[in-house]
Amino acid sequence: MSDSQWTVHHGDCLKIMKDMADDSVDSIITDCPYGLEFMGKKWDYDVPSVEIWKECFRVLKPGGHLLSFAGSRTYHRVAVNIEDAGFFIRDQIMWLYGS
Repeated sequence: MSDSQWTVHHGDCLKIMKDMADDSVDSIITDCPYGLEFMGKKWDYDVPSVEIWKECFRVLKPGGHLLSFAGSRTYHRVAVNIEDAGFFIRDQIMWLYGS
């Protein structure tokens, strides 16, 4: 077994990332707001901004990966913001519903 150390951060990512060093994270997995105004909730009014994704890019190590979920109707808005922050979009996975 490897001597690797794993740390899971729990909390408001916008606050936690500000205290993290550059190039200090191996990967980011997020189920961010979809921008669908889900059930009228304010937190889902819009997708994360380019500035938020730039902060993710800053803390991610070179060669690290970002996996972000997005809504099918607003995927394009999430992808453009991620790309504008400096990430290279390599692929996407979509849920296909049979209804």
